[in-house]
Amino acid sequence: MVRPTRATVECLVARDAERRTWFVGDDVECAVIDPAGSLGELLSRCDSRRLSAILWTSLWPGSVGNAVALADRTGAVTYLDADDLVIWRQAEPERRPQCLVPQGLALVVGGIRLESIHTPGITPGALCWYAPALSVVFTGPTLGADGPGETNTSAADRSTLLASVRAGLFSLPTHTIVHPAQGDDTRIGTQRWDRRFWS
Repeated sequence: MVRPTRATVECLVARDAERRTWFVGDDVECAVIDPAGSLGELLSRCDSRRLSAILWTSLWPGSVGNAVALADRTGAVTYLDADDLVIWRQAEPERRPQCLVPQGLALVVGGIRLESIHTPGITPGALCWYAPALSVVFTGPTLGADGPGETNTSAADRSTLLASVRAGLFSLPTHTIVHPAQGDDTRIGTQRWDRRFWS
């Protein structure tokens, strides 16, 4: 008898509370989005199922070592936007991610379709991952309950961020739940009212 699988979305908050890591899939296979925290913590969330993909919403150097170790231990494939390769190479000059994410890449992991949305601003290669069947989008630091993320860089990057959220995220259905890197969840329809995106 074949055991039925169920879709799952799990959140792991790193001990430093700097970033939330998401596991998406079913009870057989999963993907990890924004791997943060210790390798042991990450492995404990996927020890009974196959980790097949390592994804980012925006790359930061401290996460690269985790991803390389996680890929080595599990055989998972790392996916990265080419525009963030410079950040990757700062942390890991010898190894490369296995796959570069083309515009509009869609992956199916544990029966869940994850669609990439290019949202530059926080980093040049920032991505959001949309799961239509679950009505959720994983935005990392790009968008949260407090609105657009902080780029901590130039005004041009801020302008790029706002434009990419308007074009890439505000076209999603109003009821779509936003799972950000920090803080509370929100909805796309709520964030569309934020005047900062339209000034």
